[in-house]
Amino acid sequence: MAVVNGFLEEPLPGHVAHSRASSLLLRDDNFMSWARWMMNYSMPVAYRFADATRRWGDTDAKDQTAFNLALDTPDPFFDHIRKNAELTSVFSDYMRNVTASRSWSLAHAVESFDWGSLPDGAKVVDVGGSHGQLAAQVATKFPRLEFVVQDLPETVATAQKAFEADDKLDPAVKSRIQFMSHDFFKAQPVVDADVYFLRMIIHDWPDRDARIILQQLREVLEKRPNARVVIMDTLLPPPGSTTVLHEQQLRVRDLMMMQVFNARERELDDWKVLLNEVGMQIMHLEQPEDSVMGLLTVQLKPTTNGNPFKESASDLRNGCTPKSPITPTSADQPVLIIGAGISGLCLAQALRKSQIPFRVYERDPAVDSRPQGYRLKLQGDAAEALSDILPKVVYEMFQTSCATLSIGETDLDPFTGMVIKSRSGGGLSGKIGLNPHYCVDRSSFRKILMAGIEEHIFFGKELDSYKTDAERGVVTATFKDGHTVKGRFIVGADGLHSVIRRNHIPKSLLKDTGAACIYGKTPLTPEVLAKFPEKGVRWMTVVSDHAPMLQSCFIGDSPVTLLLEPIRFSKASRSQHSLPEDYLYWALIGPEPRFRFPDGTSASKVGGLTSGQVPNDAAKLSLAITEEWHPSIRCVFELQDTRQATLIRVVSSVPEVPAWQPSSMVTVLGDAVHPMSPCGGIGAQTAICDAASLAKILTATQGSPSSQAVGAFEEGMRNRAHRSIKHSEIGSQKMFGLRSLVDCKPWTGC
Repeated sequence: MAVVNGFLEEPLPGHVAHSRASSLLLRDDNFMSWARWMMNYSMPVAYRFADATRRWGDTDAKDQTAFNLALDTPDPFFDHIRKNAELTSVFSDYMRNVTASRSWSLAHAVESFDWGSLPDGAKVVDVGGSHGQLAAQVATKFPRLEFVVQDLPETVATAQKAFEADDKLDPAVKSRIQFMSHDFFKAQPVVDADVYFLRMIIHDWPDRDARIILQQLREVLEKRPNARVVIMDTLLPPPGSTTVLHEQQLRVRDLMMMQVFNARERELDDWKVLLNEVGMQIMHLEQPEDSVMGLLTVQLKPTTNGNPFKESASDLRNGCTPKSPITPTSADQPVLIIGAGISGLCLAQALRKSQIPFRVYERDPAVDSRPQGYRLKLQGDAAEALSDILPKVVYEMFQTSCATLSIGETDLDPFTGMVIKSRSGGGLSGKIGLNPHYCVDRSSFRKILMAGIEEHIFFGKELDSYKTDAERGVVTATFKDGHTVKGRFIVGADGLHSVIRRNHIPKSLLKDTGAACIYGKTPLTPEVLAKFPEKGVRWMTVVSDHAPMLQSCFIGDSPVTLLLEPIRFSKASRSQHSLPEDYLYWALIGPEPRFRFPDGTSASKVGGLTSGQVPNDAAKLSLAITEEWHPSIRCVFELQDTRQATLIRVVSSVPEVPAWQPSSMVTVLGDAVHPMSPCGGIGAQTAICDAASLAKILTATQGSPSSQAVGAFEEGMRNRAHRSIKHSEIGSQKMFGLRSLVDCKPWTGC
């Protein structure tokens, strides 16, 4: 039979010889152990599978398996082999042979997880790490990391002896690896690690026991929420999605798990349900092309009122999980973010934090190729959103780069420079009223948001069009330079002139408010401080110019309003960051007919992306508009940095942002869908919250959300935008006499 089946050869009549396959039994001890295990244990166990099923039925008890019948033992598998040193050795050699194949190779753990993103001195716990092979390979390649290899006492004793005797391993590598006795069904003793790695652990256990193992790690994550659990285990493809032979091999392995452990191999939905039951979720999925295992990066689920956010199995399958098999993002098909403004970069950092592949494409040739406004004030919800979505180091950079914050308002008369009104604080007692949490320089903030993701941002890329292929789960973006890229999901964070919005939401209701605004920046030099009213450089200052009596009979009140605020940085901030010199941020806003150049050019012809306007034109216009103002106030325009002035047309969405058909492959956020007047001062804040909300959806689905999940995000975004636009509408009515947004004429895009 051995000759007939090709295992042995018969070179001459009456002579039997080894074949290429059988010779491995002589040359490879691990292969011999694999063969012994298969013949002496796996096959006898398989023969008793039907008997075990008849005897115990549907059970997950570890001592009611085909293994128990075949070996006539009352002990569960691991308890039984621990009692027999020879059996333990054979099983270890068998597993080494299995993992030597590319499908199960340890190399995938070394190559497919982003070890390089961990900080210097990061600690990795290899839970159930056996002899420390993973720790040795990763520690050799990444010399900044420390490792703790955990396993049961008898395994650790054998492993540590072999580890110490291994003279091929660099002593410097050995010094960063320690062994620890630990039963993973008990509380995890290492609570300060950055990564807890479980390779081929969970598949050995039925769901009931797997939940206990994961619960021990969940308790660690509750104390250290930035830590991650990485599960490297079999990831079964959906039935019918691979070759018959490949699926047969995987399903046979699934049966083996049941025969020996009453456990099972799991599909992605099974993993999601299991993790959800212990309050965890998959943040990132990596599926190496030639591996049967996936790497699941896991963190705590979001919490509500301090309690873990829970979903039922049906919620997972019908909410955030596509009805068709999930196709996670990959380096070849990342999330495509169009626009490197505040919201686009916040989303990018959130995806980086969750290890979801992404790329950012920006039409501007460089980060500082044009003025884009100067200071941003962030209220509590935006500040909280940033703390949630930014990696810890980036969030700390943001906090330490903020300008000093002084809260109050002074109103000045434009013609006398005298104080009209003034009040410190937000306007009401306590924290009611205008009470921002942070004040940031926009340019510095953008640069910080690029930290660590520079290689994923591409400038000079203006989107021309995009196409979605729902059947393949691919979106293709084409840029005006002819370059094309493919992704799994595309996000329009490309501002007012969004190509994504024009294609995805053709019926959006954007309005021309009839107003224009000049943004500018004036250095806080001794000359400016000497000329400008002293009480006007403490906090926010407002100067409002209304039409004279007779003119107002024909043109209405036509107010022109100047808002300005000093932006100052502490010595501590300057010691850590490259920040601009202290300056006065200002915005001059009013009806468009007041914002005309000497040649009569309308503001509607400038301020767009195709405008030929140069900053000096806007600077000159600011002087012309305020020519009747008192010199003490007008010095802001006379001493401004003319390179920084820019003129825009004020466009806004209506508060009731129309709904549209959600897509599982496309969405928009920020000014791309709900631009608003700057008079509310909350446009950027709203966009940051949009980015945080979208990040949660993309994180929960590995960048492959269902249309229902995207629709839920978009509904929340519209509700958020409604509140913000109403707020900005009230400010616009006071600052430049806006009519109701509903009554404004449609914006035509020019």
